[in-house]
Amino acid sequence: MTLHNWKSPSIKDIAQEAGVSPATVDRVLNGREGVREVTRKKVETAMTRLGLHGEGENRSTGLQRIAILCESGTSFLGHLERQARAVMAAHPPLHISIDTLPSAQFNADRFSQLIARRASEASGLILVCRDDVKINRAVKAAIDDGVQVICLTSDLPNSRRTAYVGVDQIASGATAGWFMGRMLPQQQPGNILLICSSTYRTQEEREVGFRRVLRESFPWLTIRDRVNINDEAETAWHSVKKWLDEGKPLAGIYNTAGGNEGVAKALEECGVEDQVIFTGHELSESSRVLLERGVMDMVLGHDMRREIEQCLTIFNQPLSARSVSDVKTPLLIYHRYSYFS
Repeated sequence: MTLHNWKSPSIKDIAQEAGVSPATVDRVLNGREGVREVTRKKVETAMTRLGLHGEGENRSTGLQRIAILCESGTSFLGHLERQARAVMAAHPPLHISIDTLPSAQFNADRFSQLIARRASEASGLILVCRDDVKINRAVKAAIDDGVQVICLTSDLPNSRRTAYVGVDQIASGATAGWFMGRMLPQQQPGNILLICSSTYRTQEEREVGFRRVLRESFPWLTIRDRVNINDEAETAWHSVKKWLDEGKPLAGIYNTAGGNEGVAKALEECGVEDQVIFTGHELSESSRVLLERGVMDMVLGHDMRREIEQCLTIFNQPLSARSVSDVKTPLLIYHRYSYFS
């Protein structure tokens, strides 16, 4: 899915008009040193010709042209699109494009090319994607061209990205492990099914935190299997159903990925939804219903709209005034009796 809602010139457009590099334009826009006065005047003149107002321009109005690129499970994609539209509605002058791609259709080469295209059009990118060498290379190239890149929810720490905005994912996984250990009978051995997806750093970090807590505080619980579902409900249903059909005893399921509906379907079809503790992530409409029905026991979430707004705040900060790079947002814990606004 691709949604476009932008009109204003990008940093590369200004650079081309002025005959300078995008990095030089970025230095002028952020009031940084190291730019000759004659060069600064060339950039300001180019901005005027393009319909901008030069030195006094507010980057939250005319200059902000943001691209959101996300590859994930279909449920997460839908949630992200809704929250991005809400942000756009609250900021009418903001120009945003949204490109979403289901995990099952991911191709590192094509996604890297998409990053390059959007970086040539936008002054800032917001990325949600897996950690891949080619993607890291594309992000580094965008940064070198003066385009800010913020990783949302899942980090790319080796890409020289501008910032990461999202919850502490290791702490998120540790929280899932702690609650699961406390909800299950104490000192009673039990098997845990761990569900993951592709090489998203967010899921890898959740797994690290979850395993750490079980190993340190609940050693009688054992992770017996680790299944990959590619963030889709159908694959999750098939994997969990196969595990249960083989008659393997199961005390809990921790889903670090998407596809909660598929996990729930398998538990209900096998008639064990009341016997297995099921914890997952992302409060969507479907996971909310699963909580209310008692199929899911806990959902770990975050305020995505607030996180997108935080990305915009970072984009609006001059680089010289930026005091922190990463922004850790609160982890939100939901259960059957939570108030859902």
